[in-house]
Amino acid sequence: MEVTVHDIDEVSIYFQEELSLDHEPSLNHWAWIIAEGEMEDSGTNWDYEYEQAWHSLDAEFNYTYEYREVV
Repeated sequence: MEVTVHDIDEVSIYFQEELSLDHEPSLNHWAWIIAEGEMEDSGTNWDYEYEQAWHSLDAEFNYTYEYREVV
C-alpha cells in the first residue's frame, strides 16, 4: 500500500492511540514489585500481598477523596 500526502492525517490518528516508548509501567507492574517486596519483608501469601498492593495503587491513582458537602 502506498501512502500519499492525503493519507498522512489517517496515519497520525492511528499512532495517536499507541503508547509512547517512554510510557509509565502499568499498575500491574508496580503491584507486582510491591508484592515481591512485601514477600521479602516477611509476607506469607503472595496473592494477598499482590491484591493489597493493587487495591492501594488503584485507590491512589483512580479516585479523588475531596470533601464535598452534599445538600
